[in-house]
Amino acid sequence: MSIKRSELKVTIAKLMVLAYSKDQGLTTQIMAQKGKAKLTVNQNGKVTLSGAAGSFTFSGAPVLENIGVAIRRIRVNFSNEGGMKVGYSATFTLEIISLTVSGSFDMEALITECSGFLCIAVRALKGRNKSLEMKIKKIMENR
Repeated sequence: MSIKRSELKVTIAKLMVLAYSKDQGLTTQIMAQKGKAKLTVNQNGKVTLSGAAGSFTFSGAPVLENIGVAIRRIRVNFSNEGGMKVGYSATFTLEIISLTVSGSFDMEALITECSGFLCIAVRALKGRNKSLEMKIKKIMENR
């Protein structure tokens, strides 16, 4: 099965939402701090979010199970561009190829979209919600 770059960007957003649901305080500190942060996913679905404020690890299975392709590794480098604007460059290593996507997004919009975004996102992780997918895609393609 093939995957589109826009789907990869939505995957980054879903992983960030999952990080917030696991440890909102530390995720906020990592992403809001001036400088760089990194999110990595290994072949077992273990996700690590790290930055100057600290790091933590959690299972990315709820997001990764819905991608439809085998992911060997994901590496996302974030840079705080000021305020709540976050730039990113991500490499998705699949079975035989690697795909790179980059862009920027408004962290506040990602968190607060759809009033109660985290609750909606958690439901979307369990079953695809096309309307939410389109809203996330729009946020992630903000340049």
